[in-house]
Amino acid sequence: MNKEQIRGFLDKARHAIFLGEELKEGTQPKTQEEYLELYETRVERDPLRETALLKEAITPLLSLYKEKWRYDNRAAELMTGNSLPEPEDEEGWLLEVYDEIMNTDTEEEWEYFVARFTS
Repeated sequence: MNKEQIRGFLDKARHAIFLGEELKEGTQPKTQEEYLELYETRVERDPLRETALLKEAITPLLSLYKEKWRYDNRAAELMTGNSLPEPEDEEGWLLEVYDEIMNTDTEEEWEYFVARFTS
């Protein structure tokens, strides 16, 4: 999988989380700040659809995400002596990705998140 494909899956996941809809082919993704602003103005949500779209977008990247997460967790443990418990199942891993995306406040942070997958 190349960097462009990885970015496409991540953009689809972000779009699903913040707007609750599929990112159509050829549509330019918004910035993280724009997504946050739109998310705050949404009055209706469909958690089942959002979860399905997130799962569809992230599943091809889940093994890569797990590998990067484990590496980062081991590095944190070596530096601080503390580590996070590993998610136990696919739902736990999806929630971990969801939390990371939801806690991204700026486009710069988003680019850093994407770079973790592509470097």
